[in-house]
Amino acid sequence: MKKFLLIFAAFVLTLTLAGCKPEDTTDPDPDPDPDPEVCENDAALGTLYNFDENQTEAVTIKVWLDDQTYAEELIAAFNVQYPDINVVWEEVGAVDTRQRLELYAGSDYAADVVVFPHDHIGAALTSNLLYPFPDAQRTDVQTRMIGSAVETATSCYDPANNTAVACDGNFDSELFGAPLSGESVALFYNKTLLNELNGSPDAEGTWEEIIANAMIHNTVGDETTDAFSYFRLDVGNAYDMHFAGTAFGFDLFGENHLDKTMANLDSVEMVNALTWLNEDLRPALNNYNSSTLDGESNRTAFENGELPYIIDGPWSISRYKEASVDEDDNVLFEWGVTKIPTIGGVQPVTFSGVQIAAVYKGTNEATAAFTFVEFMTSDEGLAIMYAATNKLPALKDVSTVAGVAADEYLSGISAQLAFSHPMPIIPEMGNFWSNAGTMYSSAWNGTATPQEAADTAQEGFDSQVGLGS
Repeated sequence: MKKFLLIFAAFVLTLTLAGCKPEDTTDPDPDPDPDPEVCENDAALGTLYNFDENQTEAVTIKVWLDDQTYAEELIAAFNVQYPDINVVWEEVGAVDTRQRLELYAGSDYAADVVVFPHDHIGAALTSNLLYPFPDAQRTDVQTRMIGSAVETATSCYDPANNTAVACDGNFDSELFGAPLSGESVALFYNKTLLNELNGSPDAEGTWEEIIANAMIHNTVGDETTDAFSYFRLDVGNAYDMHFAGTAFGFDLFGENHLDKTMANLDSVEMVNALTWLNEDLRPALNNYNSSTLDGESNRTAFENGELPYIIDGPWSISRYKEASVDEDDNVLFEWGVTKIPTIGGVQPVTFSGVQIAAVYKGTNEATAAFTFVEFMTSDEGLAIMYAATNKLPALKDVSTVAGVAADEYLSGISAQLAFSHPMPIIPEMGNFWSNAGTMYSSAWNGTATPQEAADTAQEGFDSQVGLGS
């Protein structure tokens, strides 16, 4: 009998080690060039063990990330510490993650760990997609990460109705994601060009100074070729333009940014901001139409060394680094990043965006999934993210990640982050973008008065979210 059991055990072991999984023809997103067989440590083949690790049981989790270098280096480092957690990576864009998780929820195609922008959390909670963090891990996140970033992933939640609710004592506050990186627009400036024009490479600290110099240095010509612009900004982009509204006191969705009845698009503060844009800023840009000032045209002018100032974000840093040197690494122009200048003595506040790592509520491997998120937010994990993507870790103390504190470009983004607030997480935020973007453009162009543009935006928002009469 003992001999039979030994033979049977050896037979099972052989099958487990040699097992290969045939190609899955039901995969809704199959590999474009799949192998006939996929030989892998797959739980579908039975209970798996890492036999070189004293026969400890192995588990497999799936992770969605949008950068291959980051994903591969992160997983390799993770497996040094946790060899018994097998990580399968799939490339999914952060902005597509929530909708993809909604589509695959309840199936084997859903990921265990996902990364997405913080303003998708409200909709994700409504769809019952997110697993609340364990208390110990929540404490670690709260201790090390920027408070405003943590707040974006913190909410009271009504599980019966699958919705975020006010923290009025009826429901406990929970953490549904861990901040990885923070970002905001800031002022990018060409030091070389400013030195030629003004005799100093330093950025001006007020919009009043920029406007005055723009009126001196701007040249008239075709808007897209031989005219010179002292600065540019993407007027139709409500994310970029938020600084103008806040400088005049605009508060989106109220003080806590959670009240859909207080979009305030038609407020006096917003009308004053639109008036400043049309009467002060537009003349300093040769009265260009907003359609001329699109983001890509602006970035092209800056990377060509033809533009002293641009409102932009950290996503363009790598692009400008490459553009500012030639193929032999000779410097073509020097540039920097700093906080957005004051308007009437007021420091503008920008939207900040936070990339959030979260665990899918339907995971079968919650412990392993949270272990992976814990590694992502560790100093080692964030160092890998910074090295691979140049993103700014959402840490209170960035000096714990080598190189970040000395990064002259990210330090400028960090300076603006001190004057920013996270994009609101309520689902109605989606209705803000198009209405606000059109409002900025029409007021800038003068196709509507500032008051008319503000009223139209407010009416459009109210109608879309069901607040209209």
